[in-house]
Amino acid sequence: MSDKPPVIFISGRFRSGSSFLWQLFDQLPGFCAWYEPLHPQLLAAIEHTKPKTDHVGITDYWSAYRQHPEFQSHYQATFATEQLYLEATDQAPELQQYIERLIALSAPEVPVLQFNRMDLRLSWLKSHFPQATVIHTERNPLQLYHSQRKHIPEPQRHQPAYWDAYELMPWCLSLSETFPFLLSTEHEHAFFRCYLLQRMSSLCAASQADLVINLDQDVFEKPAFIRQLMSVVSLTSEQQKQLKAKVHLPEIPVFDEQLTDTLSSLMTAADLLLTASGLAGHLGQKPLSYIKQSHPQFWQSQSGISHSEVQRLLAQMNSYQSEMTRILAENEDLKNQLEALTIQQVKDTDHHE
Repeated sequence: MSDKPPVIFISGRFRSGSSFLWQLFDQLPGFCAWYEPLHPQLLAAIEHTKPKTDHVGITDYWSAYRQHPEFQSHYQATFATEQLYLEATDQAPELQQYIERLIALSAPEVPVLQFNRMDLRLSWLKSHFPQATVIHTERNPLQLYHSQRKHIPEPQRHQPAYWDAYELMPWCLSLSETFPFLLSTEHEHAFFRCYLLQRMSSLCAASQADLVINLDQDVFEKPAFIRQLMSVVSLTSEQQKQLKAKVHLPEIPVFDEQLTDTLSSLMTAADLLLTASGLAGHLGQKPLSYIKQSHPQFWQSQSGISHSEVQRLLAQMNSYQSEMTRILAENEDLKNQLEALTIQQVKDTDHHE
């Protein structure tokens, strides 16, 4: 393919490989790659957040923002917590203007926007940006869950309400007015909600994405992603070699038999729920109003918490997450200071000797 697309959107759940894909475009000439433009603490993250150790090869997430600080005039933190589900005919003018602003700032380079908060809005995105190419990333559900929760202490790892770095409960809260079952107490296990969100993400992508890349099958097991990307953008032989070299296999988690059985049963329960609701057959293809009318028994049985309570809880979680960002940044600064002090002490010792 010789012509570059006017804009590329990367979509996917957290830890599904979207950062890996962003990195590839960020390091190719002619592209302006924006990392997580819908991050709820984007301004603080630009100042404080360093690349994760398992994001191998990434030295800076935020260079596009530093080069184009004008993005701030259209950014809103609520893009991460409000209207997380949008259909083609829905209106979200502020979000649309923000995306248009990022696209305009990217010129003359091709804009690449990597989203972890757009996968349930793909119908809307494709409707409002019909010329864009949407690349969606997916991953084995067990691997995805482990990657999202491995930083949590073992005793709390499977508690759905326990704070994690990937916004499981904020997502469930925000979407609960549309999908009340995300707050169901029938299955009090974090994987149940994590898997539901992942399946809903995949359903939307199946009908809306131009390209779906599976991190396990297309990247780790074989370099099929190179061939897939070349349906979107031209790559020289040297660039293909460079991209293949960026693949770093993660440590494969080992699940004991009991946990594997538990997760398998939760997947079955979630799949049955999505089938009973009509979402398994129609999400991303038909309006939710049509789905509800076609499956009234399921939807009439659903009930959730009030809008005001959702907003109150989301505000609390956002405040907590902001504080965590600040604390982690302070700890990183302290760590760097201690390392610098240790190095200086070693130098002083060598000098005296």
